[in-house]
Amino acid sequence: MDFMRLLKSLEELLYEVMVMLVFFPRTLWLTVRHPQRMMDYADTELGDVQSEQYKDTLSPPLFLMVCLLVSHVFERSSAAQAVKLLPSFLTDTQNLLIFRVFIFSLFPLILSLRLLQLLKIDLDRDTLKPVFYSQCFVTAPVAMTFGLGRSFSHAGFAGALEISWLIFAGLIAWYLAQQTLWFRAKLDITLARAFGNALLGSAIASFLIIATATGVVLAGQGS
Repeated sequence: MDFMRLLKSLEELLYEVMVMLVFFPRTLWLTVRHPQRMMDYADTELGDVQSEQYKDTLSPPLFLMVCLLVSHVFERSSAAQAVKLLPSFLTDTQNLLIFRVFIFSLFPLILSLRLLQLLKIDLDRDTLKPVFYSQCFVTAPVAMTFGLGRSFSHAGFAGALEISWLIFAGLIAWYLAQQTLWFRAKLDITLARAFGNALLGSAIASFLIIATATGVVLAGQGS
C-alpha cells in the first residue's frame, strides 16, 4: 500500500513538473503581452474554488519563484564575483533562492499595502491576497530580466555593460508603467498621481531590499 502511494505521488510530481514546462512560457508570454489583463485575472481566479484556480497558467507566487530560478541560472556566469560578498549560508543554492524569493516578494507586498492604504480597506489575509497575487504576475518577469541583465554586466564581450544598463532601464520603465496603469485603474486617478504612487511604492520596496541585502552582507562579513 505504501509503495503504491509512493508511486502515485511520483506520478503526480512528474506530471506537475512536465506541465510546468508548458505553462511557464505560456504564463510568461501572457504576462509580458497583457500585464494588466493578467493582474485582473489574478483577482478573478481567487474567486473560484481552489481546485479550479489557475488551471491554464501558473499561480502568481509559483510563477515568481520559477522566474527567480531562471534568473539564478542566468547569473551562474557571474557567481564567482557574487559569492565573495555573500555570507556562508547564502553560498548554498537553495538558501540563496529562498532569500531571492523573499527579497523580490517585497515589491508585491509593498505595492499591495500601498493600494489597500489608499483604498482605505482594512488589512487582513483575505484583502491582501488578491492584490499580492496580482503584483506577483508583473514582478516575476522583472525578477527574471534582472538576472539576465546581471549576466550581461559580467560578460566579457564589448558592449556587454551597455547592454546590461539598457536591460535595467527597460525593465524599470516597463515595471513603473504597469504600476502606474494599475494604480490609475484601481483608484480612478490621473496618470500623474498614479505614477507618483507607483514610484513611491517601488522606491520604498527598493530601499527595503537594499537595506536587507546590505545587512545580510555585513552580517556575513562579521561572522
